[in-house]
Parts: sequence; structure tokens; C-alpha cells
Amino acid sequence: KSDMKCSVCGAEIGLDEKVCPGCGKPVEEKQEQTFGDVMAEALESGAISGEPETAGAGEEPSGAVRAEGTVSELPTREDGAAWPEESGQPPKSGKKKGIIIGAAAAVVVAAGALAFGLMGREDPKEVVIQAFENVYTEDQVMPLEELFGVSQFSENALTADVEDSMTLILEDCSEPEVSALAGSGLRVVSKTDKTNKKGSADIAVIYKDMDLATFSGYFGDDELMMAVPQLSSKVFTIDLGEGLAERVQNSPLAGPALAASGMDVEGLFTYFEEQLQLAESGQAMTLDLDGLMTRYKEGTQAQEKFKEALTVEKAEKGTFTMDGEETACKGYTVLVSKDSMMEFLRTTTDFFLNDKELKDEFLKQLEQTVKLTELMGGASAGLSASELYADGLEDVSEAVNTMIDFLDKSLTDVNMTVYVDKKGRLAAVDGSTRLLNPDDEEETLLVDFNCRLQGGSYLTQNATAEVAMKDGTDQLTVSLVKNGTYDGKQLTGDLAVNVKLDGDEKVDGGFTCTGTYNSDGGDYHMGMSLTGDGSLLADLSMSGIVNQLEKGTSIQADIDELKITVMDAMGQVTLSGDYSYGPLSSEVSALDGETFDILAAGEEDWQSVIMEIYMNVMQLASQLSY
Repeated sequence: KSDMKCSVCGAEIGLDEKVCPGCGKPVEEKQEQTFGDVMAEALESGAISGEPETAGAGEEPSGAVRAEGTVSELPTREDGAAWPEESGQPPKSGKKKGIIIGAAAAVVVAAGALAFGLMGREDPKEVVIQAFENVYTEDQVMPLEELFGVSQFSENALTADVEDSMTLILEDCSEPEVSALAGSGLRVVSKTDKTNKKGSADIAVIYKDMDLATFSGYFGDDELMMAVPQLSSKVFTIDLGEGLAERVQNSPLAGPALAASGMDVEGLFTYFEEQLQLAESGQAMTLDLDGLMTRYKEGTQAQEKFKEALTVEKAEKGTFTMDGEETACKGYTVLVSKDSMMEFLRTTTDFFLNDKELKDEFLKQLEQTVKLTELMGGASAGLSASELYADGLEDVSEAVNTMIDFLDKSLTDVNMTVYVDKKGRLAAVDGSTRLLNPDDEEETLLVDFNCRLQGGSYLTQNATAEVAMKDGTDQLTVSLVKNGTYDGKQLTGDLAVNVKLDGDEKVDGGFTCTGTYNSDGGDYHMGMSLTGDGSLLADLSMSGIVNQLEKGTSIQADIDELKITVMDAMGQVTLSGDYSYGPLSSEVSALDGETFDILAAGEEDWQSVIMEIYMNVMQLASQLSY
């Protein structure tokens, strides 16, 4: 049997039958119809209405494509028989409706696939630019910040009331004469009370576990005080308050000396008072770097133009180690043209040489410098600040233009292959270029470079980089290797930089830095070394325990061993000690003792003090020999 059915009654029809055995109607020949034919026929017959209707309760929503007719409205067969129950509607209409729905669904699926494909297409240039710009991100893991709160420590050092201390004691030395001083060292304690504008510092000289002498300093209430109790009973003072210039001019010793130098004492101290007032009010002249960079970006668009000039195309994929795993990365060839680099350099230098606000800020600084020079008895070659600025700008412009002209004759295009992982992170860069000698066109310096960012707790925690420059038989190679780990508690880090020259002359030197810290026990180790031609030139290593840490606020650490090695100099020295930093714990007080006004003292007063100091130095010397 055939699967063909009568289009009128639905009865099965044999392959050779010309008349339907069920209804007697002639069998219609099957014709292939396009989707357009089907839709046109359906609209013409009224099976589908293209006109939207307003839906009432229980009706189809407005705008819906509506199939005409209901089951009760369907026409009857000519023989009066009911239509087959399994169809529920004229077979011809049902067949057309199925075709229409299937075709419509196919169109929707195809359109969706096309839209998804277009949305998924990536602009190679944008991918590469984003990868470079996101090497360092604001939300990346910062181990030192998480463990110690270094930004808060820095902020406190500038704004808070704090104190710190450090003690270093000699333990051993490879030189016997120095080793005999074991137990000697220094202790430094400083306090800063910014709230009350006071500060103090004490530097103690320790000799074989004994405080030999202590230098103390204090500033507060417009008074500067200094004392060394072991050398003199006097507390040396200078009143920095109102009338300082007059006191300096009337000083028996300082006054004549300053007058002979041609210094304008009164004008000089007036100048310092003005600068101090500006600093305290927050109006001190400082370069607004943020504003400068905003004007540069908005005014020149140099960075955007440089990006636009890049030529980026897809390249073969590559596999690189990232976060400890082999990662497949997309490849892109990048061409940085010489013209784009030169345009960037010229636009940038033109901006910084001609920015009006930068010029005004620099002129103000220069005016203060000229004024200070004149007050101190110096000369400014008879030129005003504006004239000095103009001369300086001319010299700088000439030097910059000379440099740019040289680069214009030396630079060539830079070719790179950039690899980006599926997260959009920069994984690797391989590149090359040539530098030409303007005086000899045949002399060329070949430059090859590569970089691998291997990730970790942040993208650059593990990385390698190398630049090789070859000129004839000489090759200079600079390489960098960076390794580190961080799991929230244990931090390790190593950095090695090596410089090697192969050719008529040979150089092989390097610098290494290493460090570890464990927040659970507080153990730490830091080390640095400098090598040359395979030999150790200098080495420093320090290890100990952080006993107390309040992140961003206070820290106390023991220095169990600080070892310093300098070849062909002092040999090896081993020290120990401690360090602490935290909030101010006690009041900053003026020094006690008999005051000695430095400015008011005459020659006889100074002779008496000098004699006292001499006698005490002799007494200390006798203690040392003992």
C-alpha cells in the first residue's frame, strides 16, 4: 500500500488508482509547493488571517495570527458522512496548517541561530585591548593588602597619631675588630602627634648592651628642642614663634654671619611662615596629577587614537600554563605601526609642553624658587620667573624634538602575536621589531621580546619576560622570572632579573629578591642578592616572627637574624633586633633640663658648653676602653 490518502475523504489510495475508492473523486497529482506558495494559498483561502483582532474575554490576544473556522463550522462531506474523528477537521486544511507551523518554526530557529552567531562574534582588536587593559584589575587579589593592610598603614603614617621604634644589635662579624663590638647597636624611637602638632625622636647609641648616649629631639608649640644628656646638661632650644626673624638678626653669632652672606633674614622667615600657613590650610602648591591626566586623556585622545591605529587579526591558537594548568588560548596577530607610535609621542609631548594649567603651576613653583634664591643672597641671572620658564621650555622642547627626530629615523613597525584565554586574560605575547641606525642604514638592531603571564592568586603572580637585542655579533639579553603562591595565609614570592651580554665583551649579572610569610605562626623571611660574572657581590637576608599584627593599624616583629654580606668590603655582619609601629600610646612631651637658647647665646656661653661636652666625651671614652 501507499501512504497516499485522498485529499477529500482521507481514504487510502493505491499507487495506480486514478479514482478514490472511498468517495469516487479523481486523484489529484502531488505538487511541490514553496513556503511562499503555502502562505499565499493559506491567506487566500482564509485559513490564516493576517489581520489582528481585539481580544475579548476568553479570546485570542490582539495581533495574533488566527486560524479561521471552528469544528462545528467545518463543511460536510458530499455523501453526508462525518469527517474522520482522528482529524477533527478537513484533511487538506490540517495538512496545510502543519506545513505552515513547521515552516514558521524553522524560520524562527534559523533567525535565532543567526542572531546568536552575530552576537557571539568578537572584535579581535577589542579582545586584545581589553586583555592588556585588564592585566591589573581593581578587584584582583592583593596578598600584602589582605594580610597586612598596607594602604591603611600608609594612610596612618600621613594622617594619624603614631609611634614606631626599631632596635638593631650587632651579633657577629667576619672582621675580628668589628666582632669585638658584639652587643652594640642603635635604637630609634619616634612619636608623631599630628593632632597637637608635636613630634619627638630619640636615637640611642648602645655599647655592649649598655646605653652609651642618647640624642633627643622635640618639636611643639613653635619650639625646637635638642639634647644629649650624656654630653651636656643643657637642652638646646630655638623659639620658632612670632619674631623669629628679629631674633635671628639680633643673634650675637648667627646675625653677623647671615648679614655677611647677603641673606634677607626677615624676608626669608616671612617666606617660610607663609609656606607653613599654606601647608596647614591645605593650599600648598602641589601638582594636580589627576587633573593633568584627565586633561591629557580628554584633550588629546592620544590613547584612543593609538588603539584605533592597531591592526589586529585572528591567528592560530596556542597552549600556555595558567593557574597551574595547560590552557588553550586564542591567538591574534597585532601590528603596531611606526606611524602610530610617532603620532602618539608627538601628541603626548605637545600636550605636556603646551598645557596652560601645567605651565601656570610650574610658573608658580619657579617664582617661589626665584624668590627663595634671592632671599638667601643668591642670584637668578637677573631673569624673572617667566623669562627663566621661557628659556627652560625652549631647552626642553629642543631636547624633546631631537629625541623624537631620532626615534622617527630609528623605529620600525612592531609585530606581535598575542594570546588570550577564554576568560579574556592576557596569557602571552611574542614580538619583534628593528631599530635602525640613522647614521648607517645597514646597521640594524634586532629586538625580540616575549612575556608569559601564568597567573596564580592574581594574573601576574607568576610570569616570565625576556628582551633580546642583537647587533652583529653582540647580543644583550634581559630576562625576568617571577614566582609566587598565596592561599590566604601562606605567601611566597620570588623575583629574579638577569642581564647578559655576549660578544666582544661579556657581562653576566643579576638581582634576586625572595620572601615568605605565614600568618598562622607569623614566621617571615626576606632576602636580596646582587651577583656579577657568576660571583656574589652583595647579599641581605632577614628572618623572624611577627608577634602582633592588627591589620593596617599596628605591628610588632622580632628580627631574629639580619645578615648583610658585602664582598671585598666589610665581609659578613649579623644583626638582631625588633621593630614596632602603631597608634601613639603616650603624650609627646617637651625635653626636661636647663634650656640653652641657641640664637641668644654669645661666644662665652658656647665656649662653656663646648668645654662641658669635651669633658663628658673623655669620660665616655674611658668607659669604652674599660
